Amino acid sequence: METRLTITAQFISDGRSLGYEGERLERYVAEQKEDYEKVKKEEFEREKARFEREERLKAEAKAEEKARFEREEKAKREEHERWKERDAREEHKRKEEMELERMKEKSATAAGTATQAEVRPRNVLDKLDKSFQGMKEDDDLMAYLTHFEAVATRCKIDRKEWSLLLSYKLTTFLRNCMLRDSLFLNENYEEVRVVLLRHADINAETCRKRFHRVKPRQNDFRGFVTELRNALDHWLKMAEVGKTVEEVKELLVKDRILENV
Repeated sequence: METRLTITAQFISDGRSLGYEGERLERYVAEQKEDYEKVKKEEFEREKARFEREERLKAEAKAEEKARFEREEKAKREEHERWKERDAREEHKRKEEMELERMKEKSATAAGTATQAEVRPRNVLDKLDKSFQGMKEDDDLMAYLTHFEAVATRCKIDRKEWSLLLSYKLTTFLRNCMLRDSLFLNENYEEVRVVLLRHADINAETCRKRFHRVKPRQNDFRGFVTELRNALDHWLKMAEVGKTVEEVKELLVKDRILENV
């Protein structure tokens, strides 16, 4: 209030020094006060905008710092979880291998051939082509088994040893299936093959559809015929159909009916 009176008095003094009196002085003082209020308001708005801008920048910096901290903490947690999962996988794999060895030793002891059982797996593995890789999680089981059979045949490995040898090459899930059902002891590879395919949800209908998906290859008619024959063999095995003309004819007739239903 005192400031406003002081300013008004200053305006009156300035007006009188300019020779204004009466109404002219009042009009002069009013104009000066209006200009003064306008300038003060503009200063206030600028100060307010500056304050708001500083507060906004502080808030953004604080939010960015918080986000950075959360990202770092999340990265640390994810890294910790990855290490835990890796350790858990390694421990699980180690236990599986120990259990597999225990089951093999137990079976060998029961048969009175413990020494032979210890030597046999190693000798079988030595026979297999060293370039033949273990199965990956995203590998196609049917294609992998076909490849395995071709390699085992080329390496002249006794068919009775195929199941045991295969148990070393499959994924963890399928190896567990073989361990649980003692399939690695089964010398009938065809039975083991069918069980594994069923564990992987591959059945007669799956094989039928695969047979129809085989397409001719450009400049590779022989490869097309081979793939077609293999697909048909898989289908016949999973459908438990023999290879006589009548049995195959019956299967193909049913297939045509299904395709046109």
